[in-house]
Amino acid sequence: MTLAKPSVSGVIAAACLAACLAVPRAEAAGRQPLADEPSRVEAQIGVLTSLVDSGLSEQALQVLAQVRAQGETDKRLDVLQARAMHATGMSDEARALLEGHVKRAPRDPAGWAALGIVLADSGDLQGSLAALEHARRLTPDDPVVLNNLGYARLSANQTEEAVRLFRASLTRDPSQPRTRNNLGFALARLERDMEALQAFRAANPEADARYNLGVACVNRGDRGTALTQFNAALDAAPGHPAAAAALDQLLSEATP
Repeated sequence: MTLAKPSVSGVIAAACLAACLAVPRAEAAGRQPLADEPSRVEAQIGVLTSLVDSGLSEQALQVLAQVRAQGETDKRLDVLQARAMHATGMSDEARALLEGHVKRAPRDPAGWAALGIVLADSGDLQGSLAALEHARRLTPDDPVVLNNLGYARLSANQTEEAVRLFRASLTRDPSQPRTRNNLGFALARLERDMEALQAFRAANPEADARYNLGVACVNRGDRGTALTQFNAALDAAPGHPAAAAALDQLLSEATP
């Protein structure tokens, strides 16, 4: 449900981490806090965020253990740790950490937003909707929160509301291909295929846009339109592997 972020190599992240961890916490050494202490903490948060956003969750958890050992208690660490835990399959632990976090920091939208994703992925759709709505109340203009809430609404078959949320998200940040694709799938579910195709085209090459619309048509049980769209994808990009496989699947299912 989250947006893709630029990747950071493990080598670069490790080098950044070494710089961040080079100076021990002044408090732990019994000295007055250093003037650059806030900068060091921000650097640590930045490295950890890059690791989590890049899918290097196991490395992020290793870094977090070192940062925690220094005595760092910045509340953002809870959210980053929960995201990394969730990505490595520790969803129950992530949920428990986030539930404790939002009790301690009830006005932190990042905590509620992360909890909403964990709950959605664990099948607790109503809990996810409640958490994401809480995040939206705290940060009504955050395009990522709006997109994720829209996805949850779409999963709950509240399709018109999902369309509204996706459009609101794109109004605040038009450069979101994932949100445009989500909008396309929502519009296709409402059988507004031309609008759906426009949304898909805004985020993809023509062949991928046609393929996505074909998948959306399969999802709603419209095999005839799906066949047309998969063929259109192959016309736009002959040999398109996903469209070819989807077309073969539909044709095999139609064969007595």
